[in-house]
Amino acid sequence: MTERKARRIVYARSNGVCEQCGRQRATDYQHRVNRSQGGKWSPSNALHLCHPCHMWIHANPNDANTFGLYLRSWQNPAAEPALVRGRWVLLTDDGSTEVTA
Repeated sequence: MTERKARRIVYARSNGVCEQCGRQRATDYQHRVNRSQGGKWSPSNALHLCHPCHMWIHANPNDANTFGLYLRSWQNPAAEPALVRGRWVLLTDDGSTEVTA
């Protein structure tokens, strides 16, 4: 998938609101698996966040991993749930979310 298409899908999914806190305007694109670690341009590998939430993830990678917001290179974003606006969901590459148990 192209960067442009992935960004468009993720921005539409967020509706412009931070996908972590759900309170602030989303401004930052966050790869769950870093590009430098092999992360892809795909909606399942991305979150649309406000800047403070984005900075929190980078400052607290172990805690962010616990919440599925930051993943290790061996983790599959399509199979790892993330805590999005207080709900555990799987992020799909079509831009939808699937609530997990």
